[in-house]
Amino acid sequence: MKIPSSQRIDQILASLDMVQRVPAPPYFYTRVRARLSQEQPIEPSLLWLRPIPVVALLLVLLAFNFWLINTPVTGTTDSPMLTETAQEHELQALALEEHTVNQTMVDYEWELHQK
Repeated sequence: MKIPSSQRIDQILASLDMVQRVPAPPYFYTRVRARLSQEQPIEPSLLWLRPIPVVALLLVLLAFNFWLINTPVTGTTDSPMLTETAQEHELQALALEEHTVNQTMVDYEWELHQK
């Protein structure tokens, strides 16, 4: 048979009436007050606020930036494939210009002989 909840609560409260207060040990409050009044240094709770991790993080960031600055970016004209292609284009442009100049000179001389 189930006991109703109101009766159960009453039983629990009645059992608490028989509980006696336990006395504190002698000089307990004096010791507590002494500990509370002592000045303790405030330590940061986060590890990364300490000097060694901060310096280490700065060194890592510095090294990473140095690496980024000195690493060539792919896809620029510094790569060998693109440099060769640019040189080939330049040579072709010079050859075309030379051919055009020579052809113009030949045409000019031909016109002079025709007159």
